[in-house]
Amino acid sequence: MERRKVTFKLYPTAREGERLSGWIRLHCELYNAALEERIDAYRKHGKSINYYDQQNVLPEIKAARPEFVELGAHALQQTLRKLDLAFQAFFRRVKAGQTPGFPRFKSNKRFSGFCYPDNCGWKVMHPGGRGAMIRLGSGKDAMSIRARGQHRFGKGAKPNDLTIMRKNGEWFASVTLRVSDEACSRARTAEQHRGIDFGLNDWVTFEDGKTIPNPRFIRENLPRMVDLQRQQARKKKGSCRYKRLGRQIANLHEHIGNVRRDFIHKETSRLVASCTVIATEALVVSNMTRSARGTREKPGRMVQQKAGLNREIFSSGFSMAHQMLAYKAVEAGTRLHLSDTRQLKPSQRCSSCWEIVPKKLAQRTHECPHCGLKMQRDQNSAVVVLIDAHTPGTGVAARPKPLTRQRAKSRPMTRETPATAAQGA
Repeated sequence: MERRKVTFKLYPTAREGERLSGWIRLHCELYNAALEERIDAYRKHGKSINYYDQQNVLPEIKAARPEFVELGAHALQQTLRKLDLAFQAFFRRVKAGQTPGFPRFKSNKRFSGFCYPDNCGWKVMHPGGRGAMIRLGSGKDAMSIRARGQHRFGKGAKPNDLTIMRKNGEWFASVTLRVSDEACSRARTAEQHRGIDFGLNDWVTFEDGKTIPNPRFIRENLPRMVDLQRQQARKKKGSCRYKRLGRQIANLHEHIGNVRRDFIHKETSRLVASCTVIATEALVVSNMTRSARGTREKPGRMVQQKAGLNREIFSSGFSMAHQMLAYKAVEAGTRLHLSDTRQLKPSQRCSSCWEIVPKKLAQRTHECPHCGLKMQRDQNSAVVVLIDAHTPGTGVAARPKPLTRQRAKSRPMTRETPATAAQGA
């Protein structure tokens, strides 16, 4: 069984919305009280309190505070588990010598929501079409909230857990589904072998020179964003107009994220549906977008230019595209090959003679002094990673010269879903 997530948009009435806000307020109060208890116990007595110690006190809390009863025991336990995970991450970073980031108290406005870790205390009902109903609680106090959304996995998908989220005054329900391999499978319409190079001038460049233009989601909306931020800076902080402009800025950020996610979903789905092999380089976006500011003793250079480059990289969503390609390739029975960038150096390597040709970032054309090959830089990189995908061995060290560029119609060695295997037969 595979696990997939589907998000429903909720349309609660005014009374239901007020009740949901009250539930979030109680979950936030529990989170902060549990954090304060851990801090005080260590400061005053040198004792560390774990998740199980705090979970065992929940019955006493519900007896003293009856309003916590309707939240459900499992949802309250998940809030305490959320705090415990934050402490585990803190201690892990301390041991690794990283910046630890101690867990902080959360305000009600910044507490995004709560979670039911299993299928107890809630239910998803589908009356038909894109409409649905999310039922929370049980008995006469249960709420049935109208929802909108659908998924492609059919009626056989079984709900596993539910997360209620609040974003910019709107409500969403994220449901994790347990889905069979047959329901997850994607139909493949072609058997192409494609090399891909992600970039900024063009979002994707293929080995044959074709490209997918970069929509530049942030750049298109940047003038509007700058105008709203300047208007907000001139307003008194905390005033009605200041808050109204803050909501407009948040809505604009949400719009940018939605259109980027929709674009990447569509393009990655087309790729895995038409390819047997997809080759690209393994990008580490966190390394690509490091700040050039430096320190006070050693200030960085060209900080403003690097900040603009980082903004364009984040706008393109390379990390999101890699994640989507990874799970969609498994569903379609497509082999996804990620070349080691440090070892292969696809942007510096010649796809014809396999020699290293150093180039600066501003040089957009590959000109090899050894074999005379002249090609667009991103296209050459796409050819290099495709050759690397068809080369036996573990990397560049496995061979001194590349293999022929003829694309063999070999059957992929990855696991294929039943639906894909049936199509191949």
